[in-house]
Amino acid sequence: MKRLLLVVILIAIIGFTVANYYFIAHFSNPHAATITPMSVSAAPQNAFCQSNQLSGDIAAQGAAGNIYATLKLTNTGKTSCEVTLGNSITALFSARNIITHYEQNPEEKNIMLSPGATVYSQVHYPNGPQCQSTIVQQPIAFFYKTPQTDFAFKPTGPTAKLIVQACSSEAEKTIIDIWPISKTPITQ
Repeated sequence: MKRLLLVVILIAIIGFTVANYYFIAHFSNPHAATITPMSVSAAPQNAFCQSNQLSGDIAAQGAAGNIYATLKLTNTGKTSCEVTLGNSITALFSARNIITHYEQNPEEKNIMLSPGATVYSQVHYPNGPQCQSTIVQQPIAFFYKTPQTDFAFKPTGPTAKLIVQACSSEAEKTIIDIWPISKTPITQ
């Protein structure tokens, strides 16, 4: 009796899943960009976004001694792919006195990013830190980096690279704040 009840429940779940898929596929706007949360166990094999289906840019703006930069990661492919939310943004620099600090330590989740949909992050660093030593311009790059994908954000604006004003002394640290990827733009 219990087995029969479990079989009936399983058939009902499968039936609701198929019906839900049918209604979404036939009655939704096929051109709308959607972001669908999903559990890691429900992810299809090899669904992670690959570098060739992503576009990413970073636009920096100065504000009262600070630089805030918005990072946008867009699925330019023809199929949905999986993006890792959380602390999947990394910075690459050669200076030994620059420290990255993650603004939040969220639980990492994966979401499906439909074609044309975008996720966001933000970074912050000082524009001319208070140094006892001189200031040195240090190039910096930002990446969406997961075990499956390593993708560089391209700076937009008048220059082809981002520069951090850092102290020349290794004892004086410059901190770069990095926000985790989010479904909506991050504002301060």
